Amino acid sequence: MKKTKSPAELLAEPIVAASQPQPLSIEQAMLLATQHQAEGNLQQAEQLLRQILQVQPGHAFALHLLGIIAHQCGKSELALELIGKAIRQNDNVALFHANAGEMYRQLGKLEEAVRHGERAVALDANMASAHSNLGIAYFDQEDYQRAEDCQQRALALDPNFAPALNNLGSICRARKETSAALDWYCRAISADPSYIESLSNLGAVLMEDERAEEAVAPLEQALRLNPNYAEALCNLGMVRNALEQHDAALPLLQRALQLRPDYAEAFVGLARVCHEKENIEEAERCARRVVELAPTKAEMYSQLAGIYTEMARSDDARQMYLRALEIDPENNEALLGMGHLEMEGGDMAKAETLFLQALALKQDNLPARFHLAQVKKVKAGDENLTALEAAALESEKPLPAKKAMALHFALGKCYDDSKQHDKAFPHFLEGCRLKRATYSYDASEVTKHFDSIMQVFDKETLERLRGGGEPSSVPIFVLGMPRSGTTLTEQIIASHPDVYGAGELPDLLAITQRQLNGTAYPENIRSIDKTQLTAWGADYVAGLRQRAPDAQHITDKMPANFFAVGLIHLMLPNARIIHVNRNPVDTCLSCFTRLFNRKQEQTYDLAELGHYYVDYIRLMEHWRKVLPAGAFLDVQYEDIVADQKAQARRMLDFCGLEWDDACLDFHKHKRAIRTASVTQVRQPIYNSSVERWRPYEKHLGPLLDALGDLVPDSN
Repeated sequence: MKKTKSPAELLAEPIVAASQPQPLSIEQAMLLATQHQAEGNLQQAEQLLRQILQVQPGHAFALHLLGIIAHQCGKSELALELIGKAIRQNDNVALFHANAGEMYRQLGKLEEAVRHGERAVALDANMASAHSNLGIAYFDQEDYQRAEDCQQRALALDPNFAPALNNLGSICRARKETSAALDWYCRAISADPSYIESLSNLGAVLMEDERAEEAVAPLEQALRLNPNYAEALCNLGMVRNALEQHDAALPLLQRALQLRPDYAEAFVGLARVCHEKENIEEAERCARRVVELAPTKAEMYSQLAGIYTEMARSDDARQMYLRALEIDPENNEALLGMGHLEMEGGDMAKAETLFLQALALKQDNLPARFHLAQVKKVKAGDENLTALEAAALESEKPLPAKKAMALHFALGKCYDDSKQHDKAFPHFLEGCRLKRATYSYDASEVTKHFDSIMQVFDKETLERLRGGGEPSSVPIFVLGMPRSGTTLTEQIIASHPDVYGAGELPDLLAITQRQLNGTAYPENIRSIDKTQLTAWGADYVAGLRQRAPDAQHITDKMPANFFAVGLIHLMLPNARIIHVNRNPVDTCLSCFTRLFNRKQEQTYDLAELGHYYVDYIRLMEHWRKVLPAGAFLDVQYEDIVADQKAQARRMLDFCGLEWDDACLDFHKHKRAIRTASVTQVRQPIYNSSVERWRPYEKHLGPLLDALGDLVPDSN
């Protein structure tokens, strides 16, 4: 059977006459070709057009329509060549210039696009599509006023012209006029319910406005109309990611990239998903690809900055945020991210200035108000607290979940600072309820994971693997539950001149997930040997060395490294491990009242948090039983508060470090601190966090029940 050739293949062939059942006039053939093209029968249309051009090589309308077909086949250069021939044959047809202008625009040749667009509207001032196309070219030149004027002229000619309504939405979106953009997109959809570009754009802007739940419907409608519409696939992937449905987001973004391999926006989404799924290297690769494809995309530099922050590369993160703000001084993500970097570096005043700058650009910027509440203790009459209270009262309809979370956690923090505990806790409770609704979590499965670690790391396995590992004494691990005092402990140690504080590093947990025989941690340990342990240890130390090549010791205070104490003991036998304990209820309350940046899914339900804490205690007790005495040092947060010098000496002795008075002035040590406790460790030690839970006791029933015997006796 003879293979039918695609339109693209036919366009590359020389003109060949084809017989017709009945002779057609050129006008009839042209009409039929136009009909075929409109119905998507591109081969039939092209054959007719080539016959016309055999008879009349300079037929301008045939050349033009053949150019349109070439464009539909993805042959943009050929399309412009054909339409250029049409224009040379007849320079007075507005449609030719309008389409040439749009093709030049899509190729990024904006001066030619504007020139042809202006010629089109000069030839036919009553062609709405010509005005609209010219407006898009001005839009791409970032001349938004001229772009708007063109779209308004198109609407004056046709008030229901959906492309112009859509384009006005995009102009407002570029100007960060979110409400107006949403209105224009809705008007475009009302004018043409099947206009998928507006459906897709509406979904994208709803997501940008932190209304991801509402964004799903228009995007799914767009994909029902065209399942291969790359923009809607990408936008829905972004929305699924924003809703923390990362596994659903991934195939949508991958499909968008299959359809458009160099689609920068899809790489943006993929970078975000990989970041959320803790595939940091792939996240960085995707982000770098966006920078190659769209070097002026401010949001991607902000994304890269977030990735570098996660990798504890603060200097690189700062450069990326500065680049984002250079491109777009009003980039909210960069302003807030840069402010948080300043907090980590100890410059609270500069951080506050950046948060206020973000707020000045958008008065209802709840994430900015959330950050302002974190940067310092809130006092009665605080302007930010007043604004937060007003936002809680003035909401005409329920806030999107992310905004509501920020509002409730910020109000809870403000009331907690001012010791209005009964006003604070309902806000923490509601913020946690909203957060908990965004993901699935099974406490029983988590308990099974703890159990499996204890089963794998029995004494027999430890004896089998002991004697391997990387002998470096560089690493000092500080670990324990989040909010247990790990940041304070690291800051004291890292104030020593021989120690570099690297903060919370993802490195060790990433190594634990390396698969052996198709299994990840802890089952992969059943298949590991001493040689692999040594290689893993060498990889970990190499990663540390990249952060501080000349340091004698480097701290890693990722709290969740408590899952891998046994592995550290085998993999890095000369590393020091410090485990920080704190009052169980204080620890859990401090977790529950904190909106973490990522992870910590166990912390947003009091009962689940209590069960997790019990599992953590069981695991730490297991490590004490199966590891040699002195394998790690237990320190108590309350003891550090009561006698900082004695506990600092004890920790330094354990790490083999000489005493240094700088460890008493830890709050003066200038280094980046990437943790939820960043503000606390910029102050001398205080005791207000000891027994913090007592004023909240009546609210903590599910937590206290889950903790059981771990609850301290009443004073």
